Amino acid sequence: MSGRDAALAAEIVYGTLRTLPLLDARLETRMKRGGRVDALTRAALRVGLYQLQHLSRVPPHAAVNASVNAVRELRGQRVAGFVNAVLRGLARDRPADPEPPQRVSLPEWLEQSLAASLGPERAASLTRARALPPPLDLRVSAGRSVEELLGRLTEALRRDETTDAPDVERLAVSERALRVQRAGDPRQLPGFEEGDFVVQEIGSQLIAALVDAQPGERVADACAGRGGKTLQLAEAVGREGHVSALELHEARLEQIPAALARVGCDTDVELVCANLEVGCAGLEGRFDRVLIDAPCTGVGTFHRRPELLLRLTPEDPARMGALQRKLLANAAKLVRPGGLLHYAVCSPLAEEGAAVAASAEALGLRALPFTASACVPADADGAVRIGPWSPGVAESADAYQVFRFLR
Repeated sequence: MSGRDAALAAEIVYGTLRTLPLLDARLETRMKRGGRVDALTRAALRVGLYQLQHLSRVPPHAAVNASVNAVRELRGQRVAGFVNAVLRGLARDRPADPEPPQRVSLPEWLEQSLAASLGPERAASLTRARALPPPLDLRVSAGRSVEELLGRLTEALRRDETTDAPDVERLAVSERALRVQRAGDPRQLPGFEEGDFVVQEIGSQLIAALVDAQPGERVADACAGRGGKTLQLAEAVGREGHVSALELHEARLEQIPAALARVGCDTDVELVCANLEVGCAGLEGRFDRVLIDAPCTGVGTFHRRPELLLRLTPEDPARMGALQRKLLANAAKLVRPGGLLHYAVCSPLAEEGAAVAASAEALGLRALPFTASACVPADADGAVRIGPWSPGVAESADAYQVFRFLR
């Protein structure tokens, strides 16, 4: 597909997932077959209705015909006729001026949990709809000029007629962060092959920045995943420092050396396949700073990953909180006396934040509030909660929580 068509496809998919409960409720008013409609046919109905309701630039006949033709090819004429009847009936009720959705449609239990965890104002800012497709956040690699890369990206995207007036901007919250709108495949952007930047959501960048790793220190990135924050920590400690990346899934660890090589980072990075739920791989007391970005519900990322909303249950936050307490207990053992532990999750829910942090004292950890010099202001309890309410991150930021402890 062209860049323009790919962007439209992304907008339809994300938009449909973000508003799925409302779309399904509308569809049920026109359907007599209910749950007997197969998954593919239901998907065609959903994306057709989303375009009718929310995309003014897509003519009604185009939205209907695209769904009908897809179903005809894969399910036959009889089912295609059913889809045509349902969508044409709904097209008659299309708004005079279709507008993008104003907010994400969430399960009631999650609405209540967000309000209780964040307060009504922050919860409202998180659920407010955002531009589609989601923007791309970049972190400029150490030793590269941010201004030079900004200029190259701006020039390249202006030349590309397949994009729809893309934007490149700096984010005030971090001197090395850029945000790109409608850029397509980041591997095709100038500077990618040279390692001038990495793709890293701004909240993830800020978590690693809050660790405040210093040159020459020994740092552990527990639950390292594919190493986005590992690389950032490695750049911070430099050639005289050391980073150990701990991760349960070996396939993820195997991607880290290539990422280090692409940006030219020669810090000593050790890869450790370990299950922090049961132990800490014999690395007790070795690190000046430890970051554990723990597995969680991922609620803070539902704008970029709206499929999460289809499988989360009311029991999941407490279930993940129990796992996070086990991981925190073993991560605490990695820290040397006098060292620092940073606990983070990409969820704003209290069950995965304050409730887990409350177990730290029994582990020999003392809460150490972030200071005013932190890149994101701390809340009254000393924790940093990153989100669209945070100054300098822009409204499209995902939601995270970060807590700091002294061993």
